Formats: sequence, C-alpha cells, structure tokens
Amino acid sequence: MDPLLQVVSGVPIFRDCNRAELEALKLHLHERNFLAGEIVFDEGEDGEGMYVVIRGKLRANRKGILTKKSLGVIQAGESFGEMALLGAGPRMATVVAEEDTTVLAMFRPELVALAQARPRLGYKIAMGVALVLESRLRRFADGQSTEPSAT
Repeated sequence: MDPLLQVVSGVPIFRDCNRAELEALKLHLHERNFLAGEIVFDEGEDGEGMYVVIRGKLRANRKGILTKKSLGVIQAGESFGEMALLGAGPRMATVVAEEDTTVLAMFRPELVALAQARPRLGYKIAMGVALVLESRLRRFADGQSTEPSAT
C-alpha cells in the first residue's frame, strides 16, 4: 500500500475504509507543506477542510485575554480541522507548524462530490468525523480536556 495511504488508514476518520475506498479517497487529498513557524489556519477564519499530518509537528493555540493558550501538539498520524468537513464556520484555534511539516488536506466540496459519487464512502467519512468529535466532547465533559475541540 502507498505509504501516504498507510498513514491515512490509521487516522480514526478513515479507519473503516477498505483499500479500494482509500484509493478513491486519495484522489481527493492534497499534499501541503508548511515550514516551521508557518500558520496552517487562524482562529476565527472560515474553515474549509481538514488535515492529516504525514510528517512533522504542529501546535494548536487559542487566543486568551493576555496570552495565547496552547491546546496541544498535533503529530504524524493525527488529524485536525475535521469540523470544517461538516459545515462552514469559524476555526476554533490557530494551528502553526512547529517544524517543517507535510499534511494531506481534504476540503468540504470534495467530500460532497465524493459522497455523491460514492455514497457509502461519504457516509463512512461523515460517521468517522462524527465519532472523532463525539470522543473529543466526551473527554471535555469528563474533564480530561479544557477545550471540546482543538480546531
């Protein structure tokens, strides 16, 4: 299997996808490279898509009254920005590359097109996003996190 797809297949959102579905999904993923210190997206800007980290490390921060608040580190094999796949809305955090980083991006219009062409795959991805968000909300409700979602 393609090394990029191996990383993608381990991300909870795509974990239930079979090899053929991952190959179809690959056509809708876009590689992006960020240098250390480069902003992937800013808190408050409209969300357009989600990202899977292939290599590197990023940090999610929220604006505070006097200082920014770190929400945590995002590393290879993890995803972020998933809420943007479900609907337009402001980003809940700023994400910055802490080191040179490669991600795969998927944008909402592509998910819609994919779901129209392959409804079962679209359903799997939407359910994967819902389960990731549900898990984050439960951790927040249980007091294991100070924020319901990093992005």
